[in-house]
Amino acid sequence: MAHSLLPRALAVAVVLAVAAPAYPQDDNSTIAIGVGTQKVLSIPGIARIAIGDPGIADVKPINSSQLLIVGQAEGGTTLLIWKSNGSRLSYLIRVRKKDPNEVIEEIKKLLGDREGITVRMVGDRIFLDGYAYTTDDADRVNQIATLYAQVKSFVKVAPNAKKLVANNLNAALQRAGLKNVQANVVGTTLFLEGSVESQQDLQKAELITKAIGESVENLLVVGIKRMVLTEVQFVEIRRKNEDNIGIKWPLDIKDGNATASLTFNKPDLLSDAPATMPFTFNVTGKSDFAFGLMFNDGYGRLLAQPKLVCASGEKAEFLAGGELPIPLITNNQATVEFKPFGVKLNIRPTADRHGNIQTEIEAEVSKVDRAVTVSFGGITIPGFATRRVKTSVTVRHGETIVLSGIFEHDEDKSVAKFPLLGHIPIIGELFKNRGFSGQKRELVVFVTPRIVNPDTERIRKLIDDIKMRYKQARDEVTFGIFD
Repeated sequence: MAHSLLPRALAVAVVLAVAAPAYPQDDNSTIAIGVGTQKVLSIPGIARIAIGDPGIADVKPINSSQLLIVGQAEGGTTLLIWKSNGSRLSYLIRVRKKDPNEVIEEIKKLLGDREGITVRMVGDRIFLDGYAYTTDDADRVNQIATLYAQVKSFVKVAPNAKKLVANNLNAALQRAGLKNVQANVVGTTLFLEGSVESQQDLQKAELITKAIGESVENLLVVGIKRMVLTEVQFVEIRRKNEDNIGIKWPLDIKDGNATASLTFNKPDLLSDAPATMPFTFNVTGKSDFAFGLMFNDGYGRLLAQPKLVCASGEKAEFLAGGELPIPLITNNQATVEFKPFGVKLNIRPTADRHGNIQTEIEAEVSKVDRAVTVSFGGITIPGFATRRVKTSVTVRHGETIVLSGIFEHDEDKSVAKFPLLGHIPIIGELFKNRGFSGQKRELVVFVTPRIVNPDTERIRKLIDDIKMRYKQARDEVTFGIFD
């Protein structure tokens, strides 16, 4: 491409560029520039210009005494300049690639003192390798790889980078007095969760986050945490029956004894009496005769109704029962571990602004089971009969949900017959006895969470009930004339 201050002479200039020189020229002038770089050439009295390969270098006139040269691609070309006094100048323009060492120095300056990132050159390509420990480091690496075409990035985000950032951010928030604010990592996203007491504290948390240099999702709420009252009901219904029908004949010997003795009486040698060997055998036993027509039913109800109040997002625990000591014996020492049993409850309710309450619940009902024991070193350790449920539910304020319904039904049957006679139809009923036993157990857990505060009617009623029961108990244990 050729540019001229006099367009009509452009064609003549191109012809002269390849023709034999008609004017004195300078063949020793060389202009060296890099790809993508620019250079201004000052020559007074410029009349016309011509460039051999505009794909290698682009030449543009600025005014009658200055030219702008831009390197386009690697290679060499010729620039011809005609001056107004009739003289001609010739320049060899050499365009080279940028020195890789210069590029590396520029990249290091752009990276600064970021740790974990290295710059190395393989052939004519430049590679970035290592780990980025913050989001800002990863963004800077991507921007550098986009800015330089010959740079390839293999930088990865460090596996624990987000957790390290969250730990640093939590430490900074604690130092700033924001004790109810916590940074948590979910996947690859950093969240700010919790509550602040004012808008000023909210702005403080945002400024601390910006100072760390991380982008976070702000889920903070202004104001104290909501209080959640969780009412849990453990309802266990038991039914036991023992039925006995028929006649039990005294054939089943439960206990007794048998004895035998043998004696030998040797006569006198002078006597004609024969020798005797008396033998005695005694058997004693005991059996029962019973006529059965009995139906026994038993009912039982277990009810535990813990009520726990805790802040939204916090954990509360409840245990109604006891702890069983279990010895732990090793070669070097002997210790005792206490195993809790009874009604155990762990909850973590979280309330949102719309009245929804998500509750993580771990409920357990256990008791000592002597039927399952382990003996070790002369020590008998009992087992536990346990029913446990662990789940997470979301309900509206004041709604009740059933967590689990466990139903167990055990049945046993026993038949005692008189030999032969008990197998005769109809008449054999007089010579047999039947025993039936059964047990049914049903356990249901109900959960009702409510968002409350100290002025809630339900809280006031709970406080009044406790005070009233305490007063009644105090009156009962004091001296009374009618005791």
